Amino acid sequence: MGTEADEPWSRLSPRVLLLGVLLLSGLVYLPTLTFDLVYDDHWTILANGFLRSPEDLGLLLGPEAHARHVPDAFRPTLVVLDLVTYQLLGVEPWMHHAVSVLLHVGVVAALAAWLRGLGAPPVLWGASAALFGVMAIHAEAVTVVSFHEDLLAAGLGLAALVLADRSGAPSSRGVGRGASTVGAGLLLLLAAGAKLNAVTLVGLWGLARWLTPWGRPLSRRDLPAALALLSGAGLAVAHRLSIYGGASPYDPDDPRLMLLREGIAPTLAASVQIHLGYLQQMLVPFGLSPEYVDRPASWGAAATLVSAAALLGLLALGLAAAWRHRRPVVALAILGAFGLALPTSNLWPMPNLRADRLMYLPSIAVAIGLAALLLALGDAWARRRPGATPLRRLAPLVVMAIVQGALAQGAATTYRSDTRLWDTALRRAPGSARAHAVRGELYLRRLEQAPDEAILEARASAHCSMAQALAPEQALPWLCGARLAVARRDWAQAHALFERARGRGMDREDRVLAAEAEVLLDRPDLPYAQRMAASRGLADRAAQEYPYSALAHATAARIHHRLGDADRARELYARASKLRPERWDLVLDGVELELDLGHASAARAAWADHEDLLLAADPARRDHVRRRLQDATRLWGP
Repeated sequence: MGTEADEPWSRLSPRVLLLGVLLLSGLVYLPTLTFDLVYDDHWTILANGFLRSPEDLGLLLGPEAHARHVPDAFRPTLVVLDLVTYQLLGVEPWMHHAVSVLLHVGVVAALAAWLRGLGAPPVLWGASAALFGVMAIHAEAVTVVSFHEDLLAAGLGLAALVLADRSGAPSSRGVGRGASTVGAGLLLLLAAGAKLNAVTLVGLWGLARWLTPWGRPLSRRDLPAALALLSGAGLAVAHRLSIYGGASPYDPDDPRLMLLREGIAPTLAASVQIHLGYLQQMLVPFGLSPEYVDRPASWGAAATLVSAAALLGLLALGLAAAWRHRRPVVALAILGAFGLALPTSNLWPMPNLRADRLMYLPSIAVAIGLAALLLALGDAWARRRPGATPLRRLAPLVVMAIVQGALAQGAATTYRSDTRLWDTALRRAPGSARAHAVRGELYLRRLEQAPDEAILEARASAHCSMAQALAPEQALPWLCGARLAVARRDWAQAHALFERARGRGMDREDRVLAAEAEVLLDRPDLPYAQRMAASRGLADRAAQEYPYSALAHATAARIHHRLGDADRARELYARASKLRPERWDLVLDGVELELDLGHASAARAAWADHEDLLLAADPARRDHVRRRLQDATRLWGP
């Protein structure tokens, strides 16, 4: 790369250049501030009672959090971030999306700082950071709030590499050097605590320092930093092992784990095809999707052979470039991408073989290589046109940034709402059982608001049936069918399907236990004493096994309320309200409990304490309870 290509950048202050790159990265995702919470955001943010219990944060250090079914307990850094953002920002979607954008911008800044510290010229570190900031494959990771772990792992991990390089710098001395060394280890520990794949950044750091693409070879002064990074990675792995007894947090009986269901050979054959597809999506960002259908593949299939040949050829190119440091930037990009993609290569069980967000970390190395390639193309183009201005040499880079940014904004709109998300998922992956099951449940939610629209029930039924036909071994299709049976008031069928969903290894089982408990109580074909005991047992089990589930406690409260156990119902309503204080229905349930007991003054006090929250309540339900409260006041007085 010639010095002429660097000249326009060399006149800029590094701070101005960095500010421009950060603004570009943030502006691409600015429209996401108008989006709803989607996907697992409802579980990890809205329904996560642990975020309302900061006094229990210490549980994340051991296996107790997992035993209590704390969402994402194996990612303590992520849980702490979610808790802090909830405590500060509440549940306003735009605020949480703003945090996502800021985290992404922070990752871009950390990447620029790391490359600059390695000695990369401004044209390269600026181009690499800009391309990483606008890559379309990042749309899922940045737009879905519950995927903060990818952003945290990359940002904290790159910051750890910056401190590691600073620790080994000749100018680093004394306390400052010690602080940088310790900080590097702590940041790497936190990064791996957000997502364990951050440990591969240690390998990227070693590779970059060994290849010395811009100077800064490894020396004895780097030994403390290397040990600190390895210690941080080791502690994170040890924490994971102490919780699960293994690296994978997933139940080995989970039917979604293709590696265990089909074996390693067909899974890796599929993975080879998937990773070539990832490369295409990073370089030419078409075919991005919120949902993919995982299918085993054969090593004799043409697609597998072509994909394997392409990836092996790329690996050979990277190794050849690394030989005697012939092309260190090429080697860093190729070998770095292979290393960073190793945790998501399906060598161990994963419920999703493919997801766009899984490439957030590997795209760091890809962005460096792509930037170098585009700048080299610009140089070659400029040499063919004598007298071309230096800025024209950046034309390929600018075109790629515009294309990537435009497609990133387009891909991000997929996640504007749950309805749009799953409609898009069905268009892109019509064979996805999960997409059909979730879309069916969304139709059922609309049916609750418009019970006379038979078309909604018909559409829900079609999607549930399709999901059951596509993946009868999974739980979600049967959960969809159970909720459809509830809408039809077929309690026996609903009960049978809830039990079938639970028997398929249902994730977040509190949903099924709570729903099954309510259905049991309404079954007219069972003796009252039997269904009363069974319903109470399931409800209490859900509340006990899921102590941070507002759904489980609210359901148990309603069941005890119906069965006349007022003290237990009051206790459960209070616990549910603490776990999810934004739920107005719990306030109205509590008011009605006091009215049923004849405690008009207690009912008025409960209403008055939450009057602002009740402004968001369903008007019909709110007016019904208000009239009951007024009648009770007239009858019983103060």
